[in-house]
Amino acid sequence: MRRLGLGATVLSTLSTITLAATVLVAPAPAAGTPDLGGDLGNDITVTRWDSSRDFAGGETSGVRINNGELTLSRRGASTVSYVDPHGDGTAREYDAGTWTSPVVEIDYAGDEAVASWNADTPTGTWVETTFRGRDRVDGSWTKWYVLGRWASGMDYEAGDIHRTSLDGQNDKDARILTDTFSARTGREAVAFQTRVNLLRPAGQTSSPQLDTIATMTSELIPPYSGVTSSFTLGEQVELAVPPYAQNIHSGEYPEFGGGGEVWCSPTSSAMVMRYYGPEHSPSADDLEGILAPNGDPQVDHAAMYTWDYIYEGAGNWPFNAAYAHTYGLDSFVTRLRSLAEAEQFIAAGIPVVTSLSWDLAEMPEAGYETNGHLMVIVGFTADGDPILNDPASNSNANVRSIYTRENFEKVWQGSTGGVSYIYHPSNVPLPANLPGVTPNW
Repeated sequence: MRRLGLGATVLSTLSTITLAATVLVAPAPAAGTPDLGGDLGNDITVTRWDSSRDFAGGETSGVRINNGELTLSRRGASTVSYVDPHGDGTAREYDAGTWTSPVVEIDYAGDEAVASWNADTPTGTWVETTFRGRDRVDGSWTKWYVLGRWASGMDYEAGDIHRTSLDGQNDKDARILTDTFSARTGREAVAFQTRVNLLRPAGQTSSPQLDTIATMTSELIPPYSGVTSSFTLGEQVELAVPPYAQNIHSGEYPEFGGGGEVWCSPTSSAMVMRYYGPEHSPSADDLEGILAPNGDPQVDHAAMYTWDYIYEGAGNWPFNAAYAHTYGLDSFVTRLRSLAEAEQFIAAGIPVVTSLSWDLAEMPEAGYETNGHLMVIVGFTADGDPILNDPASNSNANVRSIYTRENFEKVWQGSTGGVSYIYHPSNVPLPANLPGVTPNW
């Protein structure tokens, strides 16, 4: 399985530009449409269902729509058996209900899709997200592919499942790369459906609650054009996102990867969650018993609760988004076309978690290279260079970094097509979608 966003391979001492933190009130975006650079036309779409009206447009079986959420109904649920592959091997019976989205026509040849969800799962309950595409040539549908089995808890003795992606699903139509549907060449999808299965132990009354399901689809991202997007903010803007270093956790919890370079994704998530306030981050009770001798046990907690037991890592993109939601944040995975698009989020007060990889020659100012890493865009200098909270550091004091706009945009767009996590509370609205392009948030 491919997975970008595992961690950084450090080749030399980290090069970090240390400046006095300047926290400014974000200005309104400049008037008019930002110049997004040479990749303006990339087709990327986020389709989102998060209200009673949205859910009513789909098909339900054994679930009910209540105040903008999906829960299992008392009638109509089916009974299914599931053996947790990472549990004790016992088959357990579950009441199951299903919500299936309407058919979504995307009007371009979709190569990839990532589904992300916001759900609450009481002990023993869980959700499974699946996806299928309709072939652009013959109109046939693929099978339903599992994109994630999720439970927010870890009380395995009480019945929680181990959250997991699913191997062994590849066929003539597509490959499943951990959390990503990837169409075979010539089998791209021009329409899709997303399905969510809600499950609870048979005979119980508790239910998982689905608040949101979002599916990001995109065309084949072409080689990066090399045209750097224009800076739209016009002055330095920096959000007060706390800096957390992943490497201070090296050796902690080997059963969850042992900290260090494999914890870039949960470390980035933990930074953004804490930025929004203590109510959006694990409490002292949540962190009780977590051993983090160098501090920041919230990073260990994030790694544990985003851990994918098949992938054997904490870099599953939707699992990180789902974890952020357990602390009250609206969260989803998307692609942004440029730093100019990212600037719209910074202006709105929303940090952007980015997934990318690079060789040392491509971004020498970083001081290292990586086959997959995540870091947080927290602002921009007055010259338009991105200010990053890069967790690939040995101390929190050295997390804040500034990388060259041209280099950063090139490696971000060239390696993942701009994959990003977007987290925000309901009282911090998303910026408006930009005119003239497919809506990617």
